Amino acid sequence: MKFTLPTHIMPHQYPQRLWLVVLCIATCLLLPTYGYAHVWMKGRIQHPENDSVQLQYNSNRLAYYPQQYTARLDKQGNFSLKLPVPTGVYQLTELKHGNHVADLMLADGDSLHVTVDALRFDSTIHYTGRGSEVQNFVALHTVQRGRLNQYTTRLRNHLPETTAQWYVSIAQELKDEETFLQQHQQGLPKAFVSLWPLHYRYYNYFFMQQYPQMHEMQRLRRYTDTIPPENYEGIENMPLAFDDQYLQVPSYLLYLSGVFETRLRAVGYGLPVSDTVQARRLLDSADNLAYTTLPTASGEYYIAQSLYSRARVQRIDRSRQVLGRFSKQWPKSEYLPLLTSQIEIAERLSAGQPAPDFKVTMADGKRVMLSELRGKVVYITFWATWCKPCVAEMRLLERKVKDLMARKPVEFVYVSLDDDTAAAHMVPQQLKLTGNFTTTRGNWYAPEAKMYGLQSLPACFLIDKDGKLATSRPPSPQQATELMMAISKLL
Repeated sequence: MKFTLPTHIMPHQYPQRLWLVVLCIATCLLLPTYGYAHVWMKGRIQHPENDSVQLQYNSNRLAYYPQQYTARLDKQGNFSLKLPVPTGVYQLTELKHGNHVADLMLADGDSLHVTVDALRFDSTIHYTGRGSEVQNFVALHTVQRGRLNQYTTRLRNHLPETTAQWYVSIAQELKDEETFLQQHQQGLPKAFVSLWPLHYRYYNYFFMQQYPQMHEMQRLRRYTDTIPPENYEGIENMPLAFDDQYLQVPSYLLYLSGVFETRLRAVGYGLPVSDTVQARRLLDSADNLAYTTLPTASGEYYIAQSLYSRARVQRIDRSRQVLGRFSKQWPKSEYLPLLTSQIEIAERLSAGQPAPDFKVTMADGKRVMLSELRGKVVYITFWATWCKPCVAEMRLLERKVKDLMARKPVEFVYVSLDDDTAAAHMVPQQLKLTGNFTTTRGNWYAPEAKMYGLQSLPACFLIDKDGKLATSRPPSPQQATELMMAISKLL
């Protein structure tokens, strides 16, 4: 497909999210709407770590809405579980037990029996029954090459390389995955054999989009939005490969969400970081290309996710304008309720609105309402122990910001979404972090998470002395100088 730039540019979007944040959301499969059928999962766990197993997948492709199904183990470690899965696709699902996680690719009609020794989880997990060929292949892949999302770590390790070497390295990574499939594809369904390499292929394309900025950040060892033109050399190697059938592949959605912005930046549109004329020039042009270039379902997803991601950081009137155009193009879109809700959340969490109130555990152990901290500037960080970027940002905050704010009326509040409260308390102790640490109940469905409209982690909020949200997009700890300036202006 030939790529041509628009001859006319209209003003609107918000810069593409950094891959570190996006990957926290996209490790589970993001799904379009399908009919649902049921899968049976039975099994036995030897030497269990606890008394249950969970099967979990994401049921929404614009945001993270995990669906979790739990089965209790009997005294012999047996369990039985029935869960709904979308028809017509392979649903990436996580089987969890204790600290162990296994990938599954479930299809409607599967009836599986699994046996595993928790002492040697990955190497002993084995499936029988309908659909077992696929699950045993995935289990073998985990042992020999890692879980599906670990491929992104291998790509990330190549980010410091020069542009020319980068493309060679990631091409080899993809070839290695394709070779593994060729060596072990006997007995696998043809549909699965066609689908599996797409996950890796589109991760390559997505990382091609991320390379120009992330390579520069690796080189400078700090955040930057200034990217040398040479970092975009070879971006034409990222094909324009669109197919509505691939909407079941999470890496295709990642690739799709940034393909036009990357191409436009490569020809001089820059990388704007706020809702400016320059930002709107780039991102409206990307939207226009999506309307005119993409197949129907891919275009519908592209515009929906674009609006969903920027609704919280751009003017409300602009979001409503974009929603109007979208609803005319797709008046029966499944995304409309979620987009409308997102804009309403953006209004509620916009600068100048009262910060949603909840109980905070202070450093001395006292429990107070957030509103009782009025008279002080408050910086809230939502995090979880399983989110590595969260922990990294907390360490940056401790090292680069908090010492300089000592003895000033500023409170740093950390809110953990972990169900395991012991682990949530252990991390700050191990890293010698100071501040006010609060745990929630309900994970992503916790009242605090809903009040603040959380959709990814880490998530930060800056509150002024009057208890009002200071900005819809506060600087992160990676932007230490900007964050200190933002806090200082409120003191």
